[in-house]
Amino acid sequence: MIVHGPDGLLLGKHRLGTWELPGGVAERGETFEEAAVRELAEEAALVADPTDVQALGTLLDRVGDVVRVTVPVLVTRWSGVPQQREDAIGAWRFWPHDALPQPLFVPSSQCLTAWRPDLALDHPPVYFQPFAAPGRD
Repeated sequence: MIVHGPDGLLLGKHRLGTWELPGGVAERGETFEEAAVRELAEEAALVADPTDVQALGTLLDRVGDVVRVTVPVLVTRWSGVPQQREDAIGAWRFWPHDALPQPLFVPSSQCLTAWRPDLALDHPPVYFQPFAAPGRD
């Protein structure tokens, strides 16, 4: 998920060395927005409301024999200070758009460029299908 505010984008350092957006998997019965709120609290101790989360669309790519579907979501309001809550990812901090750390996790780069195509991030090809804006057919 893309957690974006006045201090920039929230990224955490994975134990394998890449920087990545918070994320996870939707559980049975959860909307994408509800899953994002739960995962944000579990991973970074930030509290958000599903009404402050917007699912942007679907990303489709292939890694070897695996077809991967990712739904980037944008979170623009939350409370709290990012804290390490899981062993795999720590060092949560906000980064300005023009000074993102490297290397970025490939799915994170794909989500960020789906949200902001003007970000000059390198990643393998991905197909992005945006969701229709509310009120449009």
